[in-house]
Amino acid sequence: MGRKLGSVHLNRRQGWIQVFGYTNPSRRDQKTHLQYYSKLSNVTITAPVEGDLTIQDIKVPSQREYKGRKPVIESSLADTPCAELGIDGLLETLNSTLGTSFDLTPSLSSLFEAYICAKYDFGTAYGYLRPIWYDCDLNVIQESLRTCEVTDLKIRQEALVGDHITRDGLFMAPRRVWDLFSNRVVPWWVAKHTPWGISHAWMDKSLRENVDTPINRHQWPVPIPKDANLEYIRIELLNLGAEYAWLDVLCLRQKGELREDLRANEWKLDVPTIGNAYTLGKVVCYFSRLGRPLQHDGSSNESYFDSDRSWFKCTWTLQETSHDWMIGGDMGDQKMNREVQERFKLQLSSLQKALSQSADVFNYLSLVRGRAAEKDVDKVAALAYFLPCNSLPAHNDTRPSTSVTCSQSDGFTIEPTSTSIRTGDPTSGHIPAYSEQASAEDAWTALVNVMLRLSCSEMLFLYPEPGPELHVWRPSWKQAMSWKECSSAKISAWVEYDVDTGTYSYNDWHIDLVHVKGLAMPTATPRKGHLIVHGLDGEEHQCEISAGHRQAIPDGIYSLLIGHYLHQHKAPCVVGRLSGQMFTKISVIEMVFQEEKDEWQLLANYLKEIWGSNILVDSCIVFI
Repeated sequence: MGRKLGSVHLNRRQGWIQVFGYTNPSRRDQKTHLQYYSKLSNVTITAPVEGDLTIQDIKVPSQREYKGRKPVIESSLADTPCAELGIDGLLETLNSTLGTSFDLTPSLSSLFEAYICAKYDFGTAYGYLRPIWYDCDLNVIQESLRTCEVTDLKIRQEALVGDHITRDGLFMAPRRVWDLFSNRVVPWWVAKHTPWGISHAWMDKSLRENVDTPINRHQWPVPIPKDANLEYIRIELLNLGAEYAWLDVLCLRQKGELREDLRANEWKLDVPTIGNAYTLGKVVCYFSRLGRPLQHDGSSNESYFDSDRSWFKCTWTLQETSHDWMIGGDMGDQKMNREVQERFKLQLSSLQKALSQSADVFNYLSLVRGRAAEKDVDKVAALAYFLPCNSLPAHNDTRPSTSVTCSQSDGFTIEPTSTSIRTGDPTSGHIPAYSEQASAEDAWTALVNVMLRLSCSEMLFLYPEPGPELHVWRPSWKQAMSWKECSSAKISAWVEYDVDTGTYSYNDWHIDLVHVKGLAMPTATPRKGHLIVHGLDGEEHQCEISAGHRQAIPDGIYSLLIGHYLHQHKAPCVVGRLSGQMFTKISVIEMVFQEEKDEWQLLANYLKEIWGSNILVDSCIVFI
């Protein structure tokens, strides 16, 4: 078993959900339901076996049988058509299963008739009614369910603004959950109860099969390992204590011959918010694939945990990582369990290290670098779950931003400048919606558009190479995945994005003409060189510069954008060409100050020495 380390969140979104709940919150008071459950008779659910096999042939002991007082029904009862039971039979079966003696009402009768017409089985009807059976007024039960459905649909529709997910959409509950008591997948608006998250890495296509199952009402084929069984998984989860679970293959619409348009539309919201299903409840991790016993893969000498398809190398399992976790498929092998626990601790540690930096995009990129995904666009989507983002206005809302200017008295003033896209409007777009057809580069560009200003500044000032043709100032997705070294110093600079023009700008220190020398050869790092500037009096001024990378910067005349580090005696700079107000990045350097003083004061004095009193920065440099 894994150990509960406390309800510590790994990122801001998880923390928000843990404090305030989902946008469409739970209505359940589980204590009330447990009081009813304690009065019920014991039930036994035994795993099905085929052929000459016996129940002892099921490798995972906890997958063989469930016994308890909870109102869990047999799959045979769940599969019984409502039409076969009839209206009176439905009421009788519900009363006997849930320990009640309710009478039939016109509303309930109408609801039963609708279920019969819709060809529901008892499992589906039971899954819809059990969550509210003890609390709802049976005279208006049909209307109550309809209200819940309409409300949830409205919340999900409003969670998307164009190609972006709103702030409220970020905290959305999962669309569906697996009701383990009824053995049916039900909509969130039915259950409204925190699910346990089921985490696993997918097997290769050759080792899995698509299963047609009544659990999801045959809505799509469910891909699972060939040697796994959903009934076994259900029994194991019941034995662990779960009532509802979120399992991607059952609760996230999968590929199939029908309703591909509906799947693509649902995935826009559901894929970027997958991690929400793992935030409030326990997480069961199947480290040897879904439903399979925890053991090394005997088909090769390589440990399964070191393979490219390992749970520990899967991109999606990053957002499924939780402090409150347990092992699925537990065989009682203490040595194996300890190995898993140690590896899990390492993943938690790396996550916490990266996520402790609010705008350190380099550390966030390190989370997905080297991990496996079916498509590269999935890595971008996983990154978006963790990366702090700004918002894009839903209705062209603008608010004043600020820029830093240096006055003639060496002081700094804050004054309003051009439009800003930042807004606290919950209907504003915060992260890009998911598109399976998008390229990784397009998805990366959309994510950059909503990044924090500091994250953009880090890419501008710290990434040493020019980016792609249309976005030279920052790395492409391919370059970002190869970015393995970066200064650990904390940068302070402000890059702004104008949503109307689609341009990025830097409204701060810059020098139009400087001579850079000594960094033309890609020798061992750090390389040393000099920056030469001619003052207004024609006198030549020099400053030591360094480069902690191997990108060649030929000796020559350039323009310079200047930022600053926190608690460092040097200043980060971007070397490039300036044409009008358009800046094209070439590489990055650091200006090194010899005096032990505040670096901004040194920089202000330095520029004042060069330019006299004419050092007001009042123009915005736009870069590509």
